[in-house]
Amino acid sequence: QRLIDIVRGHDYPFDWPAPQILIVAPPAVTRTDNAEFKEMFAGGDDASKRLAPQYSALADEAGCGFFDAGTVATTTPLDGVHLDAENTRRLGQALAPLVRVMLSL
Repeated sequence: QRLIDIVRGHDYPFDWPAPQILIVAPPAVTRTDNAEFKEMFAGGDDASKRLAPQYSALADEAGCGFFDAGTVATTTPLDGVHLDAENTRRLGQALAPLVRVMLSL
């Protein structure tokens, strides 16, 4: 909500309106065997699955667009939180049509 308020409350030049906002929920954390990340993100897989419904509700309440990245992408088991090249591509391909509509392109 804070970021939405910042975008909407900014003093845009030339009386331009605030841009439309698209909230993107991240894909769920993937469990990893990587010792550095395993403990750091323990339980993150379950907790991160609850983000999309919360972000969706916020988008509805605030009148923003919403997209659940977890519907098209998964995080890599290398660290459990980042996207590999293929999942980055999938996410970009899924977002492109939505962004085009939002930008009237």
